[in-house]
Amino acid sequence: MAGPGGGVYSGTAQGFGGPLTVDVTVSDGKITDVTVRPHQETPFIADGALSTLTENVVQSQSADVDIVSGATYTSKAFIAAVEQALIKSRLEDGTHVGTADGFGGPLKVAVTVSGGSIATVEILENSETPFIAGDALKQLPAAIVTAQSWDVDVVSGASVTSRAIMQAVENALTD
Repeated sequence: MAGPGGGVYSGTAQGFGGPLTVDVTVSDGKITDVTVRPHQETPFIADGALSTLTENVVQSQSADVDIVSGATYTSKAFIAAVEQALIKSRLEDGTHVGTADGFGGPLKVAVTVSGGSIATVEILENSETPFIAGDALKQLPAAIVTAQSWDVDVVSGASVTSRAIMQAVENALTD
């Protein structure tokens, strides 16, 4: 993986049949290729749509492309995954801070990026109820690092806190 503007960057979003992951190749600041990893989307619906979407992203040099009729969920997941990968392509190494509204108030995270990848996620501040939010506060930072994505599964029973952590990480990396 290269620094900002060059390398291969992955993005993942929830499709119709499960997670959809793409690898976006960026060279000299331009999108040169998009590869869809093996997925659980319905083949006869998704395959043509993913091919069309890939061509459109490379041609337009943007994730801002039209969805493919008949494959709305797959299209939206593909576009979201490409957007995420493109955000990663612009990540600067260092620590980025982001906040979001949790159940009990503001939730603040520090996201450390190293070599263009999410290295750590640390919860800096929160006002969440410990016995409800504790699992989310412990589990989600590691899940985000493992997935290299803020789009991970919520922790059952702590969905508001889970979404706040994910949003804070996204805010840290996109603001």
